[in-house]
Amino acid sequence: MIQLHKWYPFVHPSPHDIRTLATERRAERLEFEYNQAVKAAKVEKAVVAYELELYNKRARQNTIELEMFTPHKLDIYV
Repeated sequence: MIQLHKWYPFVHPSPHDIRTLATERRAERLEFEYNQAVKAAKVEKAVVAYELELYNKRARQNTIELEMFTPHKLDIYV
């Protein structure tokens, strides 16, 4: 005689605890947030570097402009 469970076996879902599912989702969320924080820190570091570069360029430009209008020693003696 052919038994039913031989040809159509029952598949029972594996038991998942709600706490394990919540822990896994929390771990995924925390990992995602950490990756976003790392990316934001890299962007902030790059922005600070560009700000410093612009500040140095402006300071150099202001120095050059001030040097143009300062009297030189040769001008005083002539």
